[in-house]
Amino acid sequence: MSTMFNFKKLDQRTRTLMVEEIDLAIQNNKLYFSTRFNDRGRNGWPGALRKAAESSDSHRLAFDLQQASAMKHMEGRATPSGGYTTAHVPDTAAETLADGQFNRFYIAAICRRAIEDNVSSVIVYRAKFSQEPRPESAALEGAARNPKDLLEEVRDHDTSLKCDLLKPNSGLSIDY
Repeated sequence: MSTMFNFKKLDQRTRTLMVEEIDLAIQNNKLYFSTRFNDRGRNGWPGALRKAAESSDSHRLAFDLQQASAMKHMEGRATPSGGYTTAHVPDTAAETLADGQFNRFYIAAICRRAIEDNVSSVIVYRAKFSQEPRPESAALEGAARNPKDLLEEVRDHDTSLKCDLLKPNSGLSIDY
């Protein structure tokens, strides 16, 4: 496992809002399920994510996914020539998923806190160290975002990765 996220406001208020956002995503069929999950992973994912939001962090969530053998060992992939092959699922798959989805619900919770506290903008910061951050991620650091707009982006987030803060391994989160 690599470095851990530094979530600046991961307190009980944030955790409560994270759990509410997870429950809302489940109710609205907006909870992301990795194609790399096996049946055990798919079945256990909502509970594992909820448990992490209640009492631990993305690092522990990744560990729990690995301990539960929640990920497939092999996956199908398209080849450049248009064919199809099988390949090993990367060892980092559980960590990438855990980091991204825990952060998704952390961002939603911080947006809700900002709205409740009448804060007009949240600020993007590097929450996970990267030796060589992608230029598009580095360009977002320090940017101010409207919490209402960002909350909608994060809530609507699906596999199309429309939200720039939620691209895999961006290492970015928000604060105010």
